[in-house]
Amino acid sequence: MKKPTIYDIAQLAGVSVSTVSRYSNRKKYICKDKVRAIEQAMFELNFKPKNTKVSTDKIRSMKIGVVIPTFDNSYFSCILNGMNHWAQNSAYSLRVESSNFSKVREQKIIKQMMDIGVDALVLIVNLSSEQEIKQQVGDVPVLVVAGNNLGSLPSLKFDNVIAGSIATNHLIQLGHTKIVHAHGRLDEGPDAGDRLKGYKRSLLEAGLNIDENLIIDGGYYFEYSYNAIDDLISKGIEFTAVFAANDLSAYGVIQALKEHKLDVPNDVSVIGFDDLYTSAISIPSLTTIKQPLYEMGELAMQYIVDLTSMNASTPHVPPVELIKRESTGPVKS
Repeated sequence: MKKPTIYDIAQLAGVSVSTVSRYSNRKKYICKDKVRAIEQAMFELNFKPKNTKVSTDKIRSMKIGVVIPTFDNSYFSCILNGMNHWAQNSAYSLRVESSNFSKVREQKIIKQMMDIGVDALVLIVNLSSEQEIKQQVGDVPVLVVAGNNLGSLPSLKFDNVIAGSIATNHLIQLGHTKIVHAHGRLDEGPDAGDRLKGYKRSLLEAGLNIDENLIIDGGYYFEYSYNAIDDLISKGIEFTAVFAANDLSAYGVIQALKEHKLDVPNDVSVIGFDDLYTSAISIPSLTTIKQPLYEMGELAMQYIVDLTSMNASTPHVPPVELIKRESTGPVKS
């Protein structure tokens, strides 16, 4: 079968050949409608550009580089699934690598992405600074998803302070005043710290004191939270509710409570964060904060693609949602 050419793309997209050429070379601004038409035509014709280094001549490769901290985490994989679904229905392909939470490896991967000539780069939870990233990518568009605020670099993230407040307020509204927060890893991006801020803010706004004894390191993992709650109970510290920084932590909390013969939610209420698919079928089913991670991935792809064509507008990040299930209930009188 004959390979499609820019003439075929122009005809199907209803634009001039020169417009397709300008799109491919990224030399001038092209209105969003024409860009969409060209990209749709490329997708329908299964057009594959020649392998050419972006850093040399700016020819589009139709490749988007993605750096993810780890594949072994449902939070990141849900975002990646959304990105992958969007890419499968477009002319773009993804090049995905994991940094394993190593800044040195992240920077090595970014260099590799530049070497293969990606059109743009998406960093999911960045470890490098804005200056370090810019030194490596030059004028290649970069989007940071769920990472640190980096000044001039475009970013997408949920408001985890508000989300942490929503989770804590749910427990306060049920009458709980002795609320434990099992926070995530404070050295891996801003999310854990922001959820902790939301927890503290809600307590203060409700006129409650912040008890540092009730703030424990759940590490985002089952084992960490299990051990932290086990230690808390062993010390005789009283509490009636737990806000875990993610669902995996919440599972560890519930297991520790069960082994100490404490019923959830009759003795202790537990709320998680993320709404993993297992949270609806756990026993008891887990009350949690749902983040539309899949939708965030799709949104990230549309945003970064628009950034490559210099016609992007800041998208609206979807809000989080409180999902009420069986693991939370009123405090005992």
